Amino acid sequence: MSSAHLEARLERGLKTLGLVAGPTLAVAVFLWNPGGHPAEARRLLAILALVVAWWMTEAIPLPATALVSSALAITAGVAPARQVLAPYADPVIFLFLGSFLLAEAASRYGLAVRLASLLLGLRVFGSSGVGRMAAFGTSSAAVSTCLSNTATAALMTPIALGALGERRQEAAGPARLDSAVLLMIAYGASIGGMATLIGTPPNLLVAGFLERLAGVRVSFTGWLVFAFPVALALLALSLLLTRFSLGRGLAGETVPALAVPPSTGTSEDEAERRKGASWTMLAFGLAATLWLAPSLAQGALGRAHPVSTALDKHLPEAGVALLCATLLFVAPVSWRKRRFALSWTDGQRVNWGVLMLFGGGLSLGTLAEAAGIARWAGEGVVSLGLTASPEIFMLICVVASITLSEFASNTASATLLVPVVIAAAQQAGFDPVPPALAAGLAATCGFIFPVSTPPNAIVFGTGRVPLTRMIRAGLLLDLTCILVVWSGVLLLRPLLPRAG
Repeated sequence: MSSAHLEARLERGLKTLGLVAGPTLAVAVFLWNPGGHPAEARRLLAILALVVAWWMTEAIPLPATALVSSALAITAGVAPARQVLAPYADPVIFLFLGSFLLAEAASRYGLAVRLASLLLGLRVFGSSGVGRMAAFGTSSAAVSTCLSNTATAALMTPIALGALGERRQEAAGPARLDSAVLLMIAYGASIGGMATLIGTPPNLLVAGFLERLAGVRVSFTGWLVFAFPVALALLALSLLLTRFSLGRGLAGETVPALAVPPSTGTSEDEAERRKGASWTMLAFGLAATLWLAPSLAQGALGRAHPVSTALDKHLPEAGVALLCATLLFVAPVSWRKRRFALSWTDGQRVNWGVLMLFGGGLSLGTLAEAAGIARWAGEGVVSLGLTASPEIFMLICVVASITLSEFASNTASATLLVPVVIAAAQQAGFDPVPPALAAGLAATCGFIFPVSTPPNAIVFGTGRVPLTRMIRAGLLLDLTCILVVWSGVLLLRPLLPRAG
């Protein structure tokens, strides 16, 4: 039996198990009612048990599970429909929508290919194997600050395969350089998303939960100042660890240069593509400028200055994202043909399922807080002695988040853990911001298995990354992530927003 066939059978068996275990667990939790909750909270706890089982096993698509949970919460009388569905219109949902539209434009006009070609042409990356690893890892990380990690890996992997070409097989399997470059694409796609607020769903989930459950707003700049140094350190260490785990011989291997594929369309089509690319880069630049403007004004003029307060009021992150993205629908690439940088056909390709998953996660977390379940879970964490100090508690949060992300999606991991982390910190009298942010960053750090994260699955599917190499390099990187995320948030704690 082939490994692919065996993997498919195991996946099918796991989904079948989840389909049965979810309702069974929900009924058991409802009858047991741990914590002795009142009727509404008891029903919500049963729904949460179902969701956890289905999210962990991916018995049905993750967004569908989120929608099922909201439907059950309404029909079971946990809360009115308006309250259950309100988080689906949370501003962070529209921040994500705007960033998705910008990412769709970047994908349409090949900005990822152009960036990769630019970096690979720089002398600092040379033509050595390690230089190529660094170039592809850096390209992947840079693209992933704006695109999803899945889209980034899907874009960058064919580019890398084209540059690597057909290479000799080693006694132990595919060439080590092939594995190393592809692993760096996967690592860069995940690590780069940690750097910005819009880079990956767990970031926005943490921001949404902190605002809803702790009254703390995390701005685009506020996230950038602490997460970017952590992501940069992890990217550099991932390069060193991958080189170490796959052997020193990588340094002497060379690969051909990468060039942007020539256009196959007419000169008129190429002119439209150039205009579209220019409009897209302008939209990204405008969005970054407007996102940074309130924080820059506060730093230069003071938080109470009229200019600072006006910018903060009129330039929220969600509004900026929607403004810059929707401008592309009226930015002409061919006025004669009434063609614009984005069409609604492009807009329909946005991953609407992630938005539904995101809204469902926020809804569950908000309901759990309102029903007292999050507080009860937090009290349980405190009673176990896991909050001896803020530093130890944060370390436990990081380890738990990384471990869970190896077996569940990073979005599901953040949805399940962050509300409990916030509640436990509040029960222990700690500032909930550092452990929540650390858990959110750690949720992106699942690197050991192909199923840990979509970028891992994409590069594993090329057949050039043997499972043993992925596990060896990923385990080293996971352990490093525990140390870097924990120590990074501790060191940068003075830069974090504060509760109260």
